[in-house]
Order: sequence, then structure tokens, then C-alpha cells
Amino acid sequence: MAIPKRLLGKTGAQVTALGLGGVCWNLLGEDRAAVEVLHRAIDRGITYLDTASSYKESERRLGLALKERDRGKLFIATKCLKRSGDELKGEIEESFARLQLETIDLMQVHAIDQERTLSEVLKPDGALRVIEEYRRAGKIRFVGLTGHTHPEIFAKMIQEYDFDTLLNPLGPINRVWNDFAAPTLAAARARGMGIIAMKVMAAGKAPAEDRSLYLRYALTPPVDVAIIGMDSVDQVEENVRVAENFAPLTHLEEKQVLERVLAFIPTAKKDLWWLPEQRLAS
Repeated sequence: MAIPKRLLGKTGAQVTALGLGGVCWNLLGEDRAAVEVLHRAIDRGITYLDTASSYKESERRLGLALKERDRGKLFIATKCLKRSGDELKGEIEESFARLQLETIDLMQVHAIDQERTLSEVLKPDGALRVIEEYRRAGKIRFVGLTGHTHPEIFAKMIQEYDFDTLLNPLGPINRVWNDFAAPTLAAARARGMGIIAMKVMAAGKAPAEDRSLYLRYALTPPVDVAIIGMDSVDQVEENVRVAENFAPLTHLEEKQVLERVLAFIPTAKKDLWWLPEQRLAS
């Protein structure tokens, strides 16, 4: 068995439907433990590796692991937070240094949750100008957009620039509480964008008995990659097994998991920072 591979939109890159998220192994106490998780994920066939400059040690630890691997078919995606071009240059250079790479596959403008923020990065002296400079130099291959909290304006945002990918919360919790799928996915696909799902496991709060259902939900197309934070080799094995044996949820399974999600949210709401106080979708 192998993890299914999918085309990441118009990038043309073939990546595994299961990706390794960069937050969890960032929080491990020792480099050795984090690198072990990374090696196990790569050994088990995961090719999409997610990180961000803002994840503290995440980029550096990924760099340590990559130094010992054949870059081969691995797809490295990171994220940047600076909005002005001049400030972003320093952030990107630090990412290259920590990752110990000469080329980054995907640089994502991170946490664009307001139209005002997108306007800042689109300015002549904004972040996207600098990313395009790196792209023309062959150091960044693709440009992505991420957001957590405002699906109602995200469809507008993706019309403003020719982004290659979209990263949003697309797990079952967001289906019933703050739905990104309805307003964004069709618009993104119309522009050929790759679709990446995050917050699949509700930032690690998903009940253990439902985790495989959450992942199967998020792996269902049109999602190209579902990124999961994993901080142990056991978690890697658990998620890889689900991905290797992926089957879409039946109608009954989907109905059941969404009902359980609705019951679960009130008990975990304080930890789900990217959800609004009021339910925005049904």
C-alpha cells in the first residue's frame, strides 16, 4: 500500500494526499525527537512537508532532517508573515538559512484574514513583489495564500492575485461552524489553484475515536493535500495507515461525524481559536 498522490493544482507537482504539518514537532523538547518524526514521515512515503518561519524551531529542525535525506521528490512548503517587501527579505533569507535549501517549493503569504492585509502585500513595495523577485531568480517555485478565520471574504481575495495554492481550515469542524469550502473551493479551482486543508484534527483536539474519520473527511477531493501535525512516530504511523487505505466517507459516516462534531465543539471551543463565537455555517 502507498499513500495516494495527487496533482497540486496548476503547480504540476505530484504530492502525497497526506502532508506533515510543522507545528507539532516544532514544540518537541529535543531536536532529535523532532528529526525522528520527520524521518519516519519521509520513510513512510509522505512527500509534502509543511512549516513556517513563525513556528519557532520548525524550519531549523526540518533543515536538520533534510540535510540527511535525498531531496528527491520531497515538496517543501513554508510560510511568511511580513507584509512589507523590505521586511520580508530578511524573513525569507532566514527561512533559507534554517532550511539549508537553495530552493523552496512553496512560499505562502500567511494568515491573510482581512482584505486590508491582502492590500498591504499587494502594494508596489509589498511582500508579493519580493516573493516574485525570488521566483524569477528560481529560488521560490510557487506562491500560496493562507487564511484561518474569514471565509466570506476569501473568495474575493483569491481573485486579486494569481496564487498557485490555497491553505484553509477544511476539516469537519469548519464544515459545520465556519465553512471555508462553500465560498472558496470552487473559486480556487476555477483559477487552477491547489487546495490544501489544515486544522483537520481541530489543532489536536479531535477525539481519539474520531481521528480516522476526520482525516478521511479531509482527504476527500477536491482537497489535494491534508496537512496533519504529528509529534510522534506513532502518530505518523496512525495517519499513514488511514491515508494508505483511504476511502471516502459514506453518506452515513459523514452524517455521523458531523453530528459528533457539533456535540464536541462546545466542550473544546476555548482551544479552537480560529472559530468565531457564533456559528457561521450549517
